[in-house]
This record gives sequence, C-alpha cells and structure tokens, in this order.
Amino acid sequence: MYSNGHDNIPPDRIKILYLCIFLLFLVVATRLWYVQIFKGDYYYILSTKNRIRYENIYAPRGIIRDVKGRILAENLPAYALGIIREDCRVHNRCESSIKKISTLLNLHLDDLKRNFQVGKRRVKPFDPLVLVRDLNFKDICKVETHLDELPGIVIIPYPKRFYPYGKIGAHIIGYVGEPSEKDLQRYPYLEPGDIVGKTGIELTYEDILRGKKGRKQVEVNAQGRTLKERVIKKPVSGGSIKLTIDMDVEKYVYKRLGKQRGVCIVMDPFSGDVIAMVSKPSYDNNLMSHGISQKKWRALVLNPAHPLQHRAISSCYPPGSVFKLVVGLLGLEKYKHIRKKMTYCPGFYRLGNRIFRCWKKQGHGWINFKEAIKQSCDVYFYKLGQELGIDLISSFAKRCGFGTRTGIKLDGESGCLIPSREWKLKRFGVPWQEGDTLNTAIGQGYVLVTPLQIARFISSLVNGGKILRPRICLQEKVKVIGELPAKKQNVRYLKKIMIATVEEEHGTATILRTPGIVIGAKTGTAQVFSIRSDELRSKNPEEIAYAKRDHAWMAAFGEKGKKCYVVVVLIEHGGHGGSVAGPVVRDVIRYLFSGVNYVKHR
Repeated sequence: MYSNGHDNIPPDRIKILYLCIFLLFLVVATRLWYVQIFKGDYYYILSTKNRIRYENIYAPRGIIRDVKGRILAENLPAYALGIIREDCRVHNRCESSIKKISTLLNLHLDDLKRNFQVGKRRVKPFDPLVLVRDLNFKDICKVETHLDELPGIVIIPYPKRFYPYGKIGAHIIGYVGEPSEKDLQRYPYLEPGDIVGKTGIELTYEDILRGKKGRKQVEVNAQGRTLKERVIKKPVSGGSIKLTIDMDVEKYVYKRLGKQRGVCIVMDPFSGDVIAMVSKPSYDNNLMSHGISQKKWRALVLNPAHPLQHRAISSCYPPGSVFKLVVGLLGLEKYKHIRKKMTYCPGFYRLGNRIFRCWKKQGHGWINFKEAIKQSCDVYFYKLGQELGIDLISSFAKRCGFGTRTGIKLDGESGCLIPSREWKLKRFGVPWQEGDTLNTAIGQGYVLVTPLQIARFISSLVNGGKILRPRICLQEKVKVIGELPAKKQNVRYLKKIMIATVEEEHGTATILRTPGIVIGAKTGTAQVFSIRSDELRSKNPEEIAYAKRDHAWMAAFGEKGKKCYVVVVLIEHGGHGGSVAGPVVRDVIRYLFSGVNYVKHR
C-alpha cells in the first residue's frame, strides 16, 4: 500500500515544524510592518534623498565699478570639483576617489584630504563637498572621461570672481574666499562652499554685493548620476557698487610710484571722495579668489615688503614736519601776536643737557611764523611746542581728527597715536618729559598717523575747516563729522602759507611750482630712529642702510578753476620729503589738471 512518507514522522515533530514555519513568517511579517509602516516615513525620505536631491544654484556677486563705470570686479563662469559622500561611503570609496583625483589632475593629496576633512564638519552627506576650485578645461575633460571610475565625484559650475586690474587697486577692492568658521558665525545665511568677501570693498559691502542663492531639484540613479533636474527657485544677483575711485588716476599713480614702497592718496577736499589711494607694493587679488596655494600664501605673508598691508589706512608713521601745520594752527589760536613774533634759530636748541638740532645745520637765523612753516624750521617749533605744552598739543591734535579712525568704509583702518602724559605713564610707567614735547612738536617721538589722516586734515584746511569722513563708495552720503578747532581766518592764513611754501623763495616745496595751477604744500622728513648720529646726518640717503633712512612726506593741494585736489605722498625710507616725495606729487597734480602722462617723460 502507498505511503506519503509522513506516517513514520512523530506528530510532535510535525507540530514543531509548523511552529517554526509560522514563527519565520511572523518574523518576516513583523519586519515588513516595521520597515513599511512603523519606519515607513523614514525610509521613504531616505530613498527619496537617494533619488531626489536639492542643490544650490550660486548667485553672481554684484559688480564693482569705478566712478566712470569701468568694471573693477566681475564674475566669470568657472567649475569646481566636488564629492558627495553618500555616493561613495560604501567600502570607503571616497578616499579611493580622492587618491585617483590627485593622480589624475596632479594635485597634492594632502591638500585634497585637508579640504575633505574640513568639509566633512560643515557639509551634509548628500551635498557636494568642494575639493578644488577653478578647474581648467583640460582638467574638466579628464574628470568627465573618468567619471565612472570616480564614485561620488561631481563637477560644480559657479561664478568666479575676477579683477581686471589685478595689483592696481587690490587693497581697495579686496578679494573673496571660502568662509571661515568666524564668517559662518557672522553671516547666518552662509553655507560651506560659498564665497564671501575677505578684505576691502568685497568685505565691507558684503551685504550689498552678495546675491541670493537659487535651488534646483535633481533626480539621480543608483550610481548618483544626474537623470534630470528642475529649477525650483531662481538665484538673485547681488547689488552693484560704484566707487569714488577714478581708475585712470589710480593707474597713473601706481605707475608713477614705480618700485618705491609707499602711499599716494588723491582726495576731493570738499566731498571727502577718495579719487585714488595706492599702496605699494601690492598683490594680485585674483590669486586669492581663484584659490591660492599654501606655498604662495606663505610667500605673501612672509614677504619683508608686506604687500598685503594697506599702508594708506593700516600703517602708522611719524608725520615729521607735516605735523607742524597742526602745532602751527594751535599757535595761531593760542597767541594773538604770533604772526609778528620773531624767533632766533642757531641750528640747535638746548634743553638741559640735551641738544635738539634743526634740519638746517647752520640755522635759519631770525625767523617769524610764516617763514618757520615755509622753511620748516625745527628750532622755531621746539620753542613753540614747549610754550604750548603737551596737554594742549595732544588735545588739539585729537580734535583735528588724529589719534582716531577716519571712518572710511574699509576694513583694517588704524587710529594710530597722539601721545599724552597719561598714555606714556600707562604704557611705559615713566612720566612725560619736556624733551618728549619738543619731539612731538615736530611730528617725531611717539606721534603716529596714517596717510589718510593727513589727507583728511589737509582737506580740512582747504575746505575752510570741515572734517569729512573719507568716502570710497558713491552710495554713501557725504558726511561732515566735525570742524577744526580754529577760527576761519587762521585756517585761511595757514592755507596761504602752504601756497607761499611753493611759490615764494626759500620754500621747501618749490619743486611743485606749475604755471596756471595754485599749489600749496608742506614737506616732511620723518626719522625712523629717534636719535640720529652725526655720522648719519652727514651722509646722503643713498649711503645709509635702507631700513635706517627717513620717511619722505609731501602733503599738498592743487586748485585750478572749479577743480581742487589734495595729494598726499609718503615714500618709506625715501629720505627728504621735498626731493623724493615732491616730484611724485608734482607729476600727479599736473596729470590731474592736464591729463599728461609724466611717467613717460621721466
């Protein structure tokens, strides 16, 4: 008789088998319930993220133009190389892709790994993490050809910042770069991989220049390759900025300074508009915007000439004899008969056991106030400074705008220093000495200023006493922030003496004389070392070690018809103001009024 084979199986075993099958189905059913119902929303979102992603569309930054509309900063199409970690997380394929990119594009592996590690802390796994910016066409082709071998690697289009004039105007315009941790905290809307202003106009007007990013929906396959995309939010370009800078003047001044280290500022004394502001040496801001290497960055930072330093607003210098205008204006205010009073200059002034020398070794003889400024007599101002005292000089100079920032809308401005009794006691723990007052009266000792502070003060003398906030952007309003603490007639008188310094005999700025243009000026030679030996005094500047040479100043203004400009030049370690800074001022003023390029005729 036929048997189905179950007759010999004990009933208990059959029950156990059925129970196991039931439990297996129960486990499967429970797991399906857990995955599809209890965790359904979670896995739906996860699968959607694998298939549907949202990416930013970078908004172009606003254009920066000069006063005549010429482009100083614009955007060019560019491509970056990124990696999406979620697409290469299996079997640590992200590291493999990075190594292949290093070999393929001949890039430093350590740099790529560092960018990857930094990005991991900031970028979500499904978002592109930027490894390299500014790929050239050849590199893009290489990557496109090997994409199948590079899991997670993507090419990202973005607008690259470009500065057509490079080194010319770099300190003013500044540059952009990827945001630091500090930037991310400062600007809540920033994300890793964005571009943000780092210095100059790019930084101070970041809120205007920055656009609003767009958003697109991207559908990808299992390998992360794009199947289709849809723009869901269009990007909005940033606002444009128009500067007061005239690039024709900026270029001319830059070339006229040549290889000399220093500053030249051209300003409108009635509006405070900065027409040119050159700081040399300079740097190419395109290097930063395109992703500068560590080696090149270190070379810039460690360069002894400090090309990154914006000397016009950040560097502090002793003003030398230019400061005599401040002390002289105070003397006019304090003493009614100072214009007629005569003082004898034998070439030195004795204070106790110390000898304070005049720049003119044989002395100026009997000299009045006007001639003291014209000929820049040190002995006259030693005596005047001692009579006035440091308390009056310090207070007056601060009310003239020194010792504090001018307020120009650029980052990194320094207020420098106007010394006082209290300051010295706090700084050095020793009381103020009369010798300190004598040095202060001729712009030496502890007095420090920026070239922009000098330009603003000269502008105040020219415009009748108004202290203006220097303006760099036409979108800002002209702003008067104070008045010189002096009577109008005294301000006008000091301005006339500046003109006499150029036009009359024995003036220290006669090199500026130009038919048809009214020019006034004050020269300055600022000692780098507080004590100069007789040996150094007897040498020509060229015979003295560069670091020990005096700084050369020339602060001037030029008027012709309705046009008026203030020009201030500082040449670091240049020697004498009149002979070194003077020719630069002269040529710049002539260029401003005639347009003749005097660089060609040198």
